[in-house]
Amino acid sequence: MDCKQWIRVPLTMEELISIPQDVLDEHALYVHADMEYIDKETIVYLDDMVDVDDETVEEIYPEFSVEHNLQWFFSGQVVFDIIDNTKHQLPNPTIDDYIKNFSYYNENDCFFTF
Repeated sequence: MDCKQWIRVPLTMEELISIPQDVLDEHALYVHADMEYIDKETIVYLDDMVDVDDETVEEIYPEFSVEHNLQWFFSGQVVFDIIDNTKHQLPNPTIDDYIKNFSYYNENDCFFTF
């Protein structure tokens, strides 16, 4: 699948929840380093996953994320899991429901129970 339309471009939370699983599985979610909380206005980015230097064990961030002062937020797999969990708990989740689950997961490392 051609995923260029979602990679290294600003995405809203609403756009994020519509991205196919195979795209999320291959990427990581980044946010601006000064982000304090997630809301409808939060802009996120998908980029390559953080790499680790085999010799120094240093994390190597994708060039785009470094150039744009972005920090790693979640793996793409976790993003998908949060989206999927929200859909399984609620018949018609709203963007606020997704944001609540993202925020809760960020703070507690587990899903919100609706």
